[in-house]
Amino acid sequence: MTVTTPTTPTTRTFTRTRLFTPGPVEIPARILSALSQVPPHHRTDVFRATFKRVTEALRELHRTQGEVFVLAASGTGAMEAAVTNLMNPGERALAVIGGKFGERWASILKAYGVPHDTVDVEWGHAVDPTLIERALERDPDITTVFATHSETSTGAIHDVQAFAKITRARGKRLVLDAITSLGVHPLPQDEWGIDVIVCGSQKGLMVPPGIATVSLAPWAAQAIEGGLPRFYFDLRKARKSAPIGESPYTPAVSLMLALEEALTMIREEGLDQVHRRHRRLGEAIRAGARAIGFALFSSSPSNSVTSLMPPGGGDASFYVKRLREVHGMVVAGGQDHLKGKIFRIGHMGGYDLSDILLLLAALEECATANGHRASGAIEAARAAWDAA
Repeated sequence: MTVTTPTTPTTRTFTRTRLFTPGPVEIPARILSALSQVPPHHRTDVFRATFKRVTEALRELHRTQGEVFVLAASGTGAMEAAVTNLMNPGERALAVIGGKFGERWASILKAYGVPHDTVDVEWGHAVDPTLIERALERDPDITTVFATHSETSTGAIHDVQAFAKITRARGKRLVLDAITSLGVHPLPQDEWGIDVIVCGSQKGLMVPPGIATVSLAPWAAQAIEGGLPRFYFDLRKARKSAPIGESPYTPAVSLMLALEEALTMIREEGLDQVHRRHRRLGEAIRAGARAIGFALFSSSPSNSVTSLMPPGGGDASFYVKRLREVHGMVVAGGQDHLKGKIFRIGHMGGYDLSDILLLLAALEECATANGHRASGAIEAARAAWDAA
């Protein structure tokens, strides 16, 4: 097949830039309006009431009767908080690695000198739960398993319910990175037996970056009473101030106002319906992309992020660049050894079918410009949406 050299039009074909990245995501108008409010001082009754409402709504979202702590940080801050608050000196951990953010668990453990083993799986594949089971059998001194639900770098979803069955049966703790799965995939914390879940605001919660959360299941309440040396991320301090509606240090006030609106939107739609909408979005983008020759990178695709390989194994950076420069659509490229091989489309948060159809139409144009005849994505996406 002859591949043409595409040229960028001299006039822009878009009037605004749209985000389809794995985070930050597009911010709905209602949340932007909440962000525009004059923020109250954080040590006032007005904000204390907001803080309490947000915390309670987060407990509902997590489906836990336990505590949820809100931090002014990115999701990585919540990951670090989980390590420093849960791991005691001399304890061993297990990091489950299947991508860039699974590797981040291992990096944080290493930074704090926590002895740990790893379970490694090829990027794009789901972790076989029996690998975790075997690792725990080999090393009974492991107290805590750190894993990822939706791996942002690959677009793979992992069977964390199975992980939890294994850890609970052995009296081990399971700490889960749900940064790109909370509010997208079902994740009933207490029902599934997950000890700790960490999240960030700029993904399924539809808020700009800057808020991180750590939720403790009721039975894990005492797990933070020991821990490693820490200061800012000391959840014991957060526990002490939470009943009065305060955080121990200055909170991200405007982001909290936005988060309250986001949680209200989720409640209005209904969490089950939010999960169903994301499932339909995932099915639609996957069907539409396959119809025009793109291949899925992940064998266990998430409904948060779709990773695609170009038709004919071409350079993925071409599509990242053309989507941005010609169509005003920002997607993400691959990370580390996947640079140039895949690109990643985020569709978590406030997206609907019309957003997916616009993106697929742009992908058709990009593929055609790169010498591949591409048509049928819209029809395939609509059929998959209706069937899901």
